[in-house]
Amino acid sequence: MMENRFDLYDLPEGHAERFQEKLTVRLARQHRRKLVFRWTAAAAGVVLIAWIALDRDTYFWRAHSPEAVYTSYLEQVGDLYRLVANNSDNDAVDWEALLHELTDENVSLYDQLPEDLPEKEKTDILKRYYGEVLDEAEQIKENMNKKE
Repeated sequence: MMENRFDLYDLPEGHAERFQEKLTVRLARQHRRKLVFRWTAAAAGVVLIAWIALDRDTYFWRAHSPEAVYTSYLEQVGDLYRLVANNSDNDAVDWEALLHELTDENVSLYDQLPEDLPEKEKTDILKRYYGEVLDEAEQIKENMNKKE
């Protein structure tokens, strides 16, 4: 049976101090890493919560009823039409036609929703649908600005 060398011989002079110094440095590094990880995780959590909260409500953050969502949507589409009308001089692309194709509805989704559907559900459906339409309209706006 082989015995451990540490059991047979004395440790070299200063070994305990060098060991303690290395251990202190390593523990300090681990502590800093834990702090950085915790702060990074906390910041990521805050960003995720903000992103979830603001994702689809970007256009309708003050609208809390189906009527308010639809009214806000119509106002924003009107703003886009005014912007297109003011910037479409001598343009090769018919931005107004593109916007019309995107936003035109024979019967609005607002009018198609069942009466017995809860208000909260109607509001969520309209925010999601019209939010996607406005996302695409923003792409038209960005492309129009690139052409200038």
